[in-house]
Amino acid sequence: MIRIFTPADMDRILEIEAQAFPKSPYSRRIFMNLYRSNPTTFLVYEEGEILGYLVYTPEGYIISIAVDPRHRRKGIGTQLVREVFRNSTGEFMWVEVRETNAGAQVFYEKLGFRKKGVIPRYYWTEDAYIMVR
Repeated sequence: MIRIFTPADMDRILEIEAQAFPKSPYSRRIFMNLYRSNPTTFLVYEEGEILGYLVYTPEGYIISIAVDPRHRRKGIGTQLVREVFRNSTGEFMWVEVRETNAGAQVFYEKLGFRKKGVIPRYYWTEDAYIMVR
């Protein structure tokens, strides 16, 4: 089930974030700021427990997505992104992806995204691809 995030979900979101991005996880403060800025577009995927999340802007910018590593490749991320397809108001969607994150690049390409540009050192020492659908 996909639903809107509530602050009671925070501890589980932080667990998933730490597992998915061990080198640079978002903090509780960042997530609360994302929630305040995007209260209806901060989504969680839940099956008994929260297994993933996605935050996007109404216009279609995917800010962050993560799925519990034990539950990847089960379609959870795809379902979350398809929810953005259904609900964003923009003409296109976009996301930044680390140049070394081949798995994420393939994931987005399968969903119809294409590389449209590069942001040098977006991740401090690493470039990001801008992927657009």
